[in-house]
This record gives sequence, structure tokens and C-alpha cells, in this order.
Amino acid sequence: MSGGSAAAGLRLQPKLTCLVLSARPARHRSAGLVKCRRESHRLKQPSPITGLYAVPTATKPAMHRSNVRCDAASVTSAVSGSPSESEEFTALAFFRIVGPTALALLLCNMDRICMSVAILPMAKEFGWPPGVQGLVQSGFLWGYMATQMIGGSLADKYGGRVVMAYSIFWFSLASVLMPAALSGPVAAAGLTLPAVMLARGMVGLGEGVALPAMNNLVANNIPPARRSTALGGCFTGFHTGNLVGLFLSPLLLATLGWRGLFFVFGALGLPLVAAWLAIVPKPPQFPGVQKAEAVPVDPIRKTPVSPVPEEVLEKTAAAQPPSGQTPPDPSLAGKVGTLKLLSSKATWAIIAVNFVNHWGYFIYLNWMPSYFVEALGVNLRKSSFLSFLPWTVMALGSTSAGLLADKLIKSGWSVTRVRKTLQTVAFLGPALALIILSRSKDPRLAVACMTCALGITSLGQAGFVANMSDIAPRYAGRLFGLANTFGSFAGILGVSAVGFIVEKTGSYNLVFKLTAVMYIAATVMWNLMCTGEKVFD
Repeated sequence: MSGGSAAAGLRLQPKLTCLVLSARPARHRSAGLVKCRRESHRLKQPSPITGLYAVPTATKPAMHRSNVRCDAASVTSAVSGSPSESEEFTALAFFRIVGPTALALLLCNMDRICMSVAILPMAKEFGWPPGVQGLVQSGFLWGYMATQMIGGSLADKYGGRVVMAYSIFWFSLASVLMPAALSGPVAAAGLTLPAVMLARGMVGLGEGVALPAMNNLVANNIPPARRSTALGGCFTGFHTGNLVGLFLSPLLLATLGWRGLFFVFGALGLPLVAAWLAIVPKPPQFPGVQKAEAVPVDPIRKTPVSPVPEEVLEKTAAAQPPSGQTPPDPSLAGKVGTLKLLSSKATWAIIAVNFVNHWGYFIYLNWMPSYFVEALGVNLRKSSFLSFLPWTVMALGSTSAGLLADKLIKSGWSVTRVRKTLQTVAFLGPALALIILSRSKDPRLAVACMTCALGITSLGQAGFVANMSDIAPRYAGRLFGLANTFGSFAGILGVSAVGFIVEKTGSYNLVFKLTAVMYIAATVMWNLMCTGEKVFD
């Protein structure tokens, strides 16, 4: 169409409205694809043209008018199914989503790791051998495993904001009540062991929903191109909790005893819940429609500018369902159940890697201070500070992993290649470090090997963890809960097995060698079965 003929058929009307291309009833408008129309350039022609761009008649469904204002950026967001990736949006999302989530996970791990330090004076007071110590520390994981699937489903149904708030409140209250489980009357009744396992299991129940809630928040609020960075930021807070816990625990033990340690860490949860509810935004009323950015205006004509790019409208038309069919509704996230998730080899790749990752992680988390005290002969305070360095590197590595993954994707690497490469390094590096560790009793070399193992393992945050959002973005909470159920069971086996192996052999070498073999086997499975493509719509 020439400029002159177009001008002849234009009627100016300075108003910008949206059309929701959807065959669904008005109450489901949010599930449709949004298309902007500039009525100031309405074409008086019989052909089916909206704005300045034609839409094929064959794919044009019934239209419902919406009062949502939008621009090209928000239309692109609606077509791709992800939020606008403007710098303003990213900064706001990171401040209100990633920051508070990292802080919540920091406290989560503080309450978790304090037992690895407190177990030594507790074992001395109650006469627990290594095998019993392993059972006591595994008590947390029984509760943790029980709420993984529940947490994922609740997060997908009610949103990560609400689920995380309940999580913080529950595990903090359980930590405060922990000393009551080992009070004088309980000990006199001979119920010390079941009582402490029950108490730690209650902490695990609360913490079990935290990571599925985190994954739900990231999957539903962060653009795909920034999810690795967002997850890295969240896990930086998660691993920093280990650092803060290991730093403060010996100091609190020296001043308040192990009972005071649990009380102080638990009491920190109440102000955190208040801050969480104040900062983290509630889910939008219409989850399928992102809030639009301001529409730019031509300073001379006083009319909106920057029309919707033609390629965006082509994607809109192509995305429409055949005539007579209803487009998918994102609110129906529960339609993909557990059995459906388990039908994909990509899910089993994540489960296998998560199983091995948790096996190693919980062994490090629960037994590292004891290893330094019993195998290397250092005192309790020094063992906590020696454990500090590996967790520091792991916290930094989590952030670096996300940045590296996003940079590789932007440089042209496929998502599948990025996930496979980073996860391979994340497991083979620690395998080598543990083999070396099994052959040495030098404390300096032990710290170096532990540091390498944990630091390199953190690359997995941009490997199997980010891959959950790749293959099932709308079911990320449920998939995370499913994978973490298997992972928690691995933690129970690993933490308990270490206690009995050390009690029988007097050495940690068999533990290190077994873990190294598991890392290698999981790496093979990962490279055979992993994909970075979306599997579940």
C-alpha cells in the first residue's frame, strides 16, 4: 500500500487499545495472546486488517476487547510467554524476588547446618556413637523429603510467595522448640533419640517446601534468558547460610551452649517473615498478562509510536489454535501430573543427578566438621572455620555459574549444550578431588580438596537445577519437589551410611571413593538423557 493511499483511508483517534486473540470466554482473557491496535491509524478497508499489519483470515479467532494498555515490548512478552526483559523490570524483579528469596534460603541453611556443629557437644552429653550421630542428623531429611512433592504442588497452586512465608515460620518455630526435645524429663524417660529425630524432622518439614517455592518464583517471574543468573543469586544466599551458620555456631556454643544456638537461629525467622510479606509482590491478577511498559508518544503528533513489529504479529498468528479449538490456559498447571513427568527421560536425568548431588551435599553439610575433628585432629572451633572456606567458594560459584550460563547462551550456545557442559564439569571436578582426598590426611590438602569439590559442584545450579525450568517452566515447582524427594532420600542414605561406615572402618576413605564413583556414573546418565528444550507444555 502506498503512503498516499494509506493516508486517504486513515481516521485519527488518539487511543491505544488491546485485542486479546482468544476464542475463550471473557473470564479467560489472560490466557490469550495480546495484540496492540493503534486506532489512530484505522484502515477503512474490507480486508481483515488491524492497525498497520494484516492478520491471516484463516487463523484469526474471535476477538475480545481488553482495557489493558500495552506496547511492542509487552506483546513480545505475551507471545514468548515470558516477562518483559527491560532493564527496569529485571532490576525490580531481582530486588523483590531474588533478594528476599536468597535471604530466606540463607536462614533456611543456618537452621540446617547448625546441627553439624552442635552434634559434637550433644553427642558428648548424651553418649552418642558415630552411628547414632548419623541417625540424628538424618532426622531432618525425613521431614525434608516428606514435603518436597507437597511443596512443589502447593507452590504451583498458590504461588511461591505464600508457600515460602509458611516455610520460614514453620522451620523457625521448630528450631526454637528443639531444646525441649532434649529436656530432662524426656531424657529420664529414655526418649532422647526419637525425640530429637522428631524435632529435626519438624524443621525438615518446614524447609522441604522452600526450594520448590523458590523455583516457582523464578520460573514465573524471571525471563528465561535471566533464570540462570536468578537461580545463581538465590543459591548464593542458600550457600551463604552455611557460612553464616558455621561462623556463628561456635561462638554461640561457647557463650549460650547448644540449646541457645537453636533458640537464636529460630528466633530470626519472625522478622524475616514480616519482611518477606512486605517486599515480595503478590501474583498478578491475570498471570498470563504482564504489566505493560509506558507507551512512547510522538512529541509532535502526540500519538503513540513504535508499532508492533510485523514478525511479532506473525508469531501471534502462528500461535493461534485451529478454528474451533480453545487455546491452552496457563492456569491449568496441575494437568501434568507426577506420572506424566516421570514418563520423560529428561526428568530421569534430573532425578539421577539430583540424587547424587544430594548424596554428596548432605555428607559435606553434616559430616565436614566431624571429619576435621575426628580424622584430622583439629578442635571444634577450628573445624568450623576450616569448613568455612569450601562453603564460601560454593556460594561465589553459584552466582558465577548463573552468569556464565547466561553468557554462553547469549553467545550462541544451545541451552542443551550449556546444561550438559556445566553439569559435567560440576561432577567430574569433585570426583577427582575426592579421589585425591581419600589418599591424604594433610589438613591443608583436605581443605583444598573440599574447597574444589564444593566450589565446582556449584556449577550444577546452572546445570540440572536450571534445567527444571527449561523442560517444564509451568510445572517447575512440582518437578523440583519430585526431584528433591529422590534427593532427600539420597541424603538420608548418605548421612546415615557415613556414620556406620566410620564406626566400622574408622575412616572416611570409603565414603569419598564411593561418592566419586557415583559422580562419574551420574555424569554419563546426564549426557545421554538431558535436553534443554521444553518437554512439558
